[in-house]
Amino acid sequence: MSNLKKALYVLLYDQSDSGDLEVNDSDETYVDHIVNTLIQENGKVCPFKNYDCIGHCKVNLIGCAEGLNIECNREHEDIWKDFIGIETEGNESE
Repeated sequence: MSNLKKALYVLLYDQSDSGDLEVNDSDETYVDHIVNTLIQENGKVCPFKNYDCIGHCKVNLIGCAEGLNIECNREHEDIWKDFIGIETEGNESE
């Protein structure tokens, strides 16, 4: 097990409700916990709006340019995974 995974485990344990996370869990499980922690901490704030979406957000929709909140019908998990650069079904690179 890597030191990075150990450090991420402690960070998630300390900063979020990651009660069912185990040190030996898969990378995908860690990603899910990290994304959920980001959503908990940021609420409806869209990461692209907070950090500059121009040229980065693959799915710009009407209303995306107004304010900082997520104002579209995309799932928060999908937005955060897109922002992080994690390829998932529906946001693959072309």
